[in-house]
Amino acid sequence: MAQLRQHQFKLAGGHPALDFINTVHDWTATEARDYLSEFSDAIRFGETTGLLTRADVSRLRYRTPRLELKRLRELRGLLRRIFQMRLAGGMPSGEDLKRLAADLSESARATRLMATPDRRSAQFLLRREVNAELAGEALLRLRIVEAGVALLVSDAMPRVKSCPACGWFFLDLSKNRSRRWCSMDTCGAIAKSRRYYQKLKALSDR
Repeated sequence: MAQLRQHQFKLAGGHPALDFINTVHDWTATEARDYLSEFSDAIRFGETTGLLTRADVSRLRYRTPRLELKRLRELRGLLRRIFQMRLAGGMPSGEDLKRLAADLSESARATRLMATPDRRSAQFLLRREVNAELAGEALLRLRIVEAGVALLVSDAMPRVKSCPACGWFFLDLSKNRSRRWCSMDTCGAIAKSRRYYQKLKALSDR
């Protein structure tokens, strides 16, 4: 029996937290395809986005924690709701903020400050890192939490948009902030084709 071809994650979001939310094929569909059907899918996503190193992947590769996969999906829904509310100019629910704060507290307990030499000077740089040994099976989820909260409170938040066709999120890094679609090759092309068809239909109905 031929093996099913693995899904290749399309990183259209421009940020790992947004790409994580985008691991559902189409948020507007009644029965959207979930790209995180197995924990191994989540590991591949983490490696693709750079949230997990090769050593991290080797550490997690043969684990199949169903509870952690469930918590990853719950985090995805939580982040989606919060980002949606921010984009709509509304206030995220107190319950959602409480849940995200609890996740952030869990992440903080597994976080360490790492000192690395700066190649451009004789000084050292400090960075936060969710420690793999301390985080265990929750490593990817906690790193996503860190990335998501960092984006929510950053100056880049006004550049976050949602694709009107599929509901994917992305950072609009264009100079005039005119980007509308998650991708011109997919949603943008489909919308263009629909406009063209409607124009032809309107002409034929005259």
